[in-house]
Amino acid sequence: MRKGFISPLILVVLLGAIIGGLVYLRPKPPVIINQPQATSDPFGNWKTYKNQKQSFTIRYPKDLFISEHVTDAVDFINDPNIKEATPAAIKVRYSSATDATDLKEFEKIYKTDPGVEILEPLDVRSIIIKNSNLEIAGYRSIDYIINRTFSALEGPKTEYTHVYQIDKNGVILKFSSNAETKESQKQLDPVFEKIISSLKF
Repeated sequence: MRKGFISPLILVVLLGAIIGGLVYLRPKPPVIINQPQATSDPFGNWKTYKNQKQSFTIRYPKDLFISEHVTDAVDFINDPNIKEATPAAIKVRYSSATDATDLKEFEKIYKTDPGVEILEPLDVRSIIIKNSNLEIAGYRSIDYIINRTFSALEGPKTEYTHVYQIDKNGVILKFSSNAETKESQKQLDPVFEKIISSLKF
């Protein structure tokens, strides 16, 4: 071997060692840990109603207003200046009852198969159609529709009501939304369903 001559193999090994050292000693980029983002509130800027007597909260749109009654009943209305809320102003109504009649009505609907019509022989012709039985916060509940046709004496009209009833240890909590037609009820229903989904005990 000639003096001063470095074999190609040694040269490759030296270059590899130098490059490896530079890579190893290169400053490491900071480790970024992605913090989980806070879950956004699905109800946005909706307001919260708290019922002290029955210990529940429920959310409702900011453009609705609360009208509380002496009895354990609340109307969610669209105009805060209304003294006596009319059916047109009431978007959602909450009430509670402990009467034997209300408990009996709950059991009757609860035991009825979904889709079966229940006729109510009142001054108005009411047809109740149950959607389903369900549980809300561990309490037996029912979801049903009431389709009412008023007599000519009362002014021929219809009323379509979506109702959730909850049996809270013998107290029947009732949430309902009313509209004059099935079509207008369908427009209100997504908001009503979202309100019900916010219910917490």
